[in-house]
Amino acid sequence: MWKIKHKDWALLLGNAVFVILCLVCLIDLFNYPYIGLTLENQGKDWTVINIDPYGEGAHSGIREGDIILQLDGLTPELHPSARKWHEVVGVSVLIVQTPEEAARTVHVMRPSPVKTIFSEMILIIVGLCFWLMGLNARIKRPNLQPARALFRLNWLVGLLFVLTPASSRGLWFAKELMFVGLALASPLLVHFMAVLLKREQEKNYRSIMVLLLILPILILLTILLKWSGLVYAVSELRAMSLISALFGFTIACILLFRLWGLPATEPDKNQINLMLAGLLASLLPFLIFTAVPILTGLEPVLYSRFTALFIPILPFTMSYAVIHQYLPDSRKLLQEGSIYLIAGIVTSLLLYSFQLGSGWLPSNDIDSYFAVFALTMGTIFLFSGLKFIGHKIAERFNTLKDTASKGDWAEDQEALHPDDEKALLEELSRWLKLEGALVFIKHNESVFLIKACGRYDSNQAELQALEEYYLKSLKTVQTGQLLPRTCAAEFYFPFVSGSFFCGLFLGYRRSRVTLNAQELPLLSIIAYQTCQRLKDLGDIKSLRDRVTTGEQRLEELYLRSRPVALIKRWLFKNLEEEKRKLARELHDGPLQNSLYLYQKLQALNDPSAGTVTINSHVLSEIKDRIDDLSYDLRAICGDLRPSALKEHGLRTALEGFIQETMRNELITITMDIKGLSRQDRFEEDIELAVFRLVQEGIRNVLKHSGSGNAYITIARHDKEIRVEIKDDGQGFDPTLIQENMQDELQSDSRFGLIGMKERVEGLGGEFTIISGSGQGTVVRAALPYKKGR
Repeated sequence: MWKIKHKDWALLLGNAVFVILCLVCLIDLFNYPYIGLTLENQGKDWTVINIDPYGEGAHSGIREGDIILQLDGLTPELHPSARKWHEVVGVSVLIVQTPEEAARTVHVMRPSPVKTIFSEMILIIVGLCFWLMGLNARIKRPNLQPARALFRLNWLVGLLFVLTPASSRGLWFAKELMFVGLALASPLLVHFMAVLLKREQEKNYRSIMVLLLILPILILLTILLKWSGLVYAVSELRAMSLISALFGFTIACILLFRLWGLPATEPDKNQINLMLAGLLASLLPFLIFTAVPILTGLEPVLYSRFTALFIPILPFTMSYAVIHQYLPDSRKLLQEGSIYLIAGIVTSLLLYSFQLGSGWLPSNDIDSYFAVFALTMGTIFLFSGLKFIGHKIAERFNTLKDTASKGDWAEDQEALHPDDEKALLEELSRWLKLEGALVFIKHNESVFLIKACGRYDSNQAELQALEEYYLKSLKTVQTGQLLPRTCAAEFYFPFVSGSFFCGLFLGYRRSRVTLNAQELPLLSIIAYQTCQRLKDLGDIKSLRDRVTTGEQRLEELYLRSRPVALIKRWLFKNLEEEKRKLARELHDGPLQNSLYLYQKLQALNDPSAGTVTINSHVLSEIKDRIDDLSYDLRAICGDLRPSALKEHGLRTALEGFIQETMRNELITITMDIKGLSRQDRFEEDIELAVFRLVQEGIRNVLKHSGSGNAYITIARHDKEIRVEIKDDGQGFDPTLIQENMQDELQSDSRFGLIGMKERVEGLGGEFTIISGSGQGTVVRAALPYKKGR
């Protein structure tokens, strides 16, 4: 639960002694029952003058005024507990006589361990609360003097509460330790208050401490004299210990009341209010209902097992005041405490009335009500504590879950939360108990951020006022400073690092306490670390954006290079196909004609044939074959590079291509040429690109559109030739062309379109495809040209 950072052997030894004594007391609880009888020697008779209604003596039928004749076979004068403390302790058999009645034997039954634990549970829990709260403050604030003083006080008081049930069961030296410890608790309480409020150097403090130490010394001397048999002094010891406790409580309250007049803006004001409320709420019930009646010789209104229920308020209050440097407004604590108290009173009254009406309560008395009230308050505080613990566990679990889900940023490449700066301000405000915080960030002369939390989150007027102050003091204020009360914030800290400018405003505390000059160095350090963290967040986000941009560019480059690579593969594949086609056409046409001519010429030149007569039929056949060879070669050259394009121009070549296509294919092509005559000529690359564009477009219409009509429009504009090829076929989805670029089994039509696009864009033009399922296809291209005639 805690981690001890320093080797404090005194601390370890004290805790070990506390634990060992607790174990000894618990063992003693099970060995002896609690009888709860107080005796008085009236001449020869030992008479019962006080009975604890929760002891086994009252359960056995013993009443006040009964005479105790024997205790375990011994007369009261000879029994150690009766002779020394006038109490019945550690006895199992009593001979009791009620006046005017015969004597009777009473056997004290030993209760079950479960019943024993439940009957003494309140005092044990209170003792553990004191010890744990003192240890908590001591470990969390190891170098703080108030934490050390609180641990000593809580260690002693916790031990007293643990010893209380054991002292009534005959544990050796338990009574003596109780009286001395109760007297020592007062000076320790006053010492803690003086150290916490920084009043230990005053002269009055030393005088008070001397007076408070006199009573423990007197009690110790009285105990020594009692052991020697010189004095009796049982009631005197009890009275001196209670007077010492009451005196210490009074001095502590006086110390607090003396500082009540401090201004509400002083940090000590909340500590005074908190400690005073804790003292009054925890000790007043015990002093009023238990201690004062005993001192005045009256019956206690409430026994210590009930008034002890309020005492745990004190260790929690003192520990909270020591651990937390910035306390919330004490008025809010008082308000919340009052709400809990009123809720407990109302609820306990309703429960008490219901149980009384239902007959569940044996009697209608103040003890029964306070028992119900104690159980009600205990249930309320238990529920609140469990709710708080559950909330903390849920927060911790969510934090661990978020951390585990996020993992390493560099591995998962997850973006930072967009409100990291605001989360940092919220953490700072929560730690310093502020109403809010605000920061203005200017980075690289281009980024200006405003992050706010708390009261500044939606207060535009205060935001505007603080922004004006930040802009005015951007080059004039170099260090942290406290702002006047008229300002919307209480503290301002400027931060400059390279091109990073930051202005941090801290709001007012949630209490009435204001910041002072003594806290300025600490606040400056905290503000500097916060601004440095904000700068680191900005650098991390900037680096993240650069990495993200680089990744996006790399991905775009990959997506762009992938189609190019596929197009190159398709072009090489198409080139090889064209080579195979050319080889096949040369083999089937020109090569066969060449072989035939070669054979004919060889026959004419054969010497063995003698004189060969060359007639007109042979010459005509040779001439026809030469014409066929010339036609085939010209057709092949025309496919490779249209000769009409070079000799007659673009328009003539296009008209010839359209006419030849309509002669060979079942298609009607309508071509409209605007602003382009047969004499107009352009760069060779532009003319060839337009011709190939029309050629490839018509080829796609024939192969894939399923349409028997095609429409071509070619228009010449200012330094631009626009081409449109349209059909009324089945159409397709143009987006699939780019999306399916990774598919290596693309059809020739899609690669043809991509090839057309790359050819046009390679010449600085624009290429567009408009199509849809069942809507036909429109291919548009715009090619710029530099010169024409």
